[in-house]
Amino acid sequence: MADPLHLVRVPLTPSRLAGVARVKHVPVSELDEGYLAHCAMRELWQDAAPSPFLLRGRGAVLEAWGYGRSAAAQLVQLAQSRPAGEAVRLVDVPGVQSKPVLRFDVGRRVGFHLRACPVVRLASPTHGHKAGAEVDAFLARCFSVRDDEPVSRESVYLEWARRQLREDVVGARLESVRVAAMARERLVRRTHGDLRHARRIERPDVRFQGVIVVTVPDRFLECLARGVGRHKAFGFGALMLVPPGRAWDR
Repeated sequence: MADPLHLVRVPLTPSRLAGVARVKHVPVSELDEGYLAHCAMRELWQDAAPSPFLLRGRGAVLEAWGYGRSAAAQLVQLAQSRPAGEAVRLVDVPGVQSKPVLRFDVGRRVGFHLRACPVVRLASPTHGHKAGAEVDAFLARCFSVRDDEPVSRESVYLEWARRQLREDVVGARLESVRVAAMARERLVRRTHGDLRHARRIERPDVRFQGVIVVTVPDRFLECLARGVGRHKAFGFGALMLVPPGRAWDR
């Protein structure tokens, strides 16, 4: 049996972001808060780091809210055994809090907020992209239609969300979903290999809001732990639950 799932709140110290960026060889002008939060939490907790997670706050207040199998007390204990490097100091370890995610009853209606990266992989080479390349779902749709055929970005993203949130996948029936915001986000990733360096990629950044009805409680908990879509380790894919009709404050 898997360990209980916890919703974890990790306070961060935004003033240290520039220092972490320098350590990771990321230009300050290209700061990616999600990437740096991921780096800091992985250095502190390795596989126990909350993931997926969502960043919340602005300015001097920044928090990572995510799902994990370790409670706050366990995370604090692990953190205290780590060297106090620049990335580690980005996390306000004493302020870490958590609460167990209880099993939902069948038929329970819950609201959700999802920050997602709606991308797909191309089945064949097209428009300068190789087969298997990861591209914006909207661009992939544009590639597949005539040049004069209009394509609604919002409609494409909603279709993507409905596929990701199918009942057989998430253990809940999607009652409603809407696009609350959409943008293009410059994300920083480190290359693989011996000589690793930061590279910048651009991906869609879409906020969805809606209501779901739990039908298979255990599968729904697995979905919360797994997250939705790609780039879950970097601030996308966490399904944050709220009372129906209430927004998740950024």
